[in-house]
Amino acid sequence: METPNSKKGTKVKQNSVSTVALRVKRETKRRIQAELAKVNKKPFGRTIRADALISKGLNRLTEQDILELQDASLSNADRLECRYAEYVKSNGSLSKDAFIGKLLSGEILK
Repeated sequence: METPNSKKGTKVKQNSVSTVALRVKRETKRRIQAELAKVNKKPFGRTIRADALISKGLNRLTEQDILELQDASLSNADRLECRYAEYVKSNGSLSKDAFIGKLLSGEILK
């Protein structure tokens, strides 16, 4: 007799899926689809998929591009923290309040 708490031996089948979802903004999706439409305008050959287009673009990503993306992600507070850390590293210990005072008075230049 089975008890209500006993579990039957069930096997879970795992599917091997080669694709995954990736969240992008609608405008980015439209741009990718527009580029794919241009790339796939050809008389012969198989359809080029978004994966191939994105992979090709990622291969052309340079260090300069990465630095620009990283810089664009910084808030003004982050930039202030970076400047403060650089100043302390090169000039010795200083309170953040004193650093901001020097920055505003023009004693510290970029």
